[in-house]
Amino acid sequence: MKRVLLFGILLIAFLLRVLYLDKFPVGFHADEASSGYDAYSILKTGRDQWGNFMPLVLKSFGDYKSPLYSYLTVPSIAIFGLNKFAVRLPNAILGTVAVLALWLLVGEMLKKKNIALVAAFLLAVSPWHIMMSRGAFEANLITFFLPLGIYLYLTKRETLASIVLGLNLFSYHSSKLITPIVFLGLLFLTKRKKLFPMIVFSAFFLLMLYTFKLGGGTRVLERSIFRGALEEGAKAKIELIQKGMNPTLARILHNKYQVTVKRFLTNYNQYFSAKFLFVDGAAEATYGMIPGVGVIYVFEGILLLGNIFLIFSKKWRFLVLMLIFWLLISPLPAALATGVGYSGNRGEGMIPVFQILEALGLLGFSLCIRKMNKKFVAVMAGAFLIFSILEIGNFIKIYFGEPLKVSQRGMLYGNLETASWLSKESNGASVIVSRSFSEPQIFVAFANKWDPGDFQKETKNWKLETWVDQIPSYSLGNYTFKSIDWKTDSIKKSTFLVGKPADFPKNLVPDKIFYYSDGEEAMYAKIN
Repeated sequence: MKRVLLFGILLIAFLLRVLYLDKFPVGFHADEASSGYDAYSILKTGRDQWGNFMPLVLKSFGDYKSPLYSYLTVPSIAIFGLNKFAVRLPNAILGTVAVLALWLLVGEMLKKKNIALVAAFLLAVSPWHIMMSRGAFEANLITFFLPLGIYLYLTKRETLASIVLGLNLFSYHSSKLITPIVFLGLLFLTKRKKLFPMIVFSAFFLLMLYTFKLGGGTRVLERSIFRGALEEGAKAKIELIQKGMNPTLARILHNKYQVTVKRFLTNYNQYFSAKFLFVDGAAEATYGMIPGVGVIYVFEGILLLGNIFLIFSKKWRFLVLMLIFWLLISPLPAALATGVGYSGNRGEGMIPVFQILEALGLLGFSLCIRKMNKKFVAVMAGAFLIFSILEIGNFIKIYFGEPLKVSQRGMLYGNLETASWLSKESNGASVIVSRSFSEPQIFVAFANKWDPGDFQKETKNWKLETWVDQIPSYSLGNYTFKSIDWKTDSIKKSTFLVGKPADFPKNLVPDKIFYYSDGEEAMYAKIN
């Protein structure tokens, strides 16, 4: 019976992650296109889009992404071709298998298959995990590799665990901090310090550190809360001194350390706030998340409270405290980075431990209510079950319903559609694409299935110092990417001009308009 239930849970997880995969999330982000095209380039040439052979870090747009997701996408593209479905499929599959990995881990930790099934089901229907599993978002890989690595280590397959955890270091930036802490924790808790597994993980770790020299540390430094702390602290200090405060006191109150600590605490607290967890969720729709939708259900929050009863139990106290420690370290990478905050992708390491604690919370409540009136317990359990089903149903309705305005824009709806139209209509004519079209070169390459060898030759001519979209003007075949100068570009013969409505005169009648689902104009194309 339990195997049947597990199969049913995995089927639910798979369907929620794979159905309409090319349509939801609406749009196709530049990072997805880049991961897919890098996989396509590696498949065809063994090199990424910049010509780097079997890279340990992907240069991408100058942001230097972790490479694991693109490597995992190579087989999918080899089978299905270069398209949205193929690029997103590996994440959907691994998101489903993550449910199985969590079931294995909880079963090993608790020796209770029923609780393991609860944890697996909670992950299968998790809003946070579903949203992050349906796009080509490398941040989601941690929810598979980390639980699997821990499970393998606990079951005394330390070498295999070291390989899995070592691979996790190359999945996403957050994993580079969380994974070593978890590995050291496993060594300490199990007291099994076998030399060869430690050597294996250390080799992966040193290789990861080496990627910082290859550019892997660029994005970390750019997004660090330490960046600009000195200037911010100095500005506040000077203002206080000018108002008459003692210079020494002003220096104590405002300095780079004070600024950094303040930034860290502000960021860290966001990920445990009701606003993020239950009410508004992620602050941006960039990575398939839906602002205005909590990342966990309210009923999950109720289940978490059940752990209070287990903390008072000698049998469960240590396990609950260790899981809480895991939860507390999970948002550290997000807290150390700047940005709009409330980031669904940066804080995703919290996901699997939430579901474990929720399942344990259910156990805690069951131990607490044993002596209560059975009819009362049955009524309360029934009400809770109905409430939970309604919450899950409401999320599914929102996610697979009418595409939300903020979601379409956050996921750059219209960019790939415009590039696909150009690939069919331009017929080799000159095309000028506005730089307001986010990272246009990758959508053009993706839509045209541009020969990777030719693309790599073109990138050698681009003078990249920071990000690609900060280059004033660059070309790819018959495409030129720059800011549109209407006075000069509008008189060029046999030329396609493509950009956002704001790139064109207000009285212009474009030859082609691309719309959002709400009827607002997304992109214009004008043919001279």
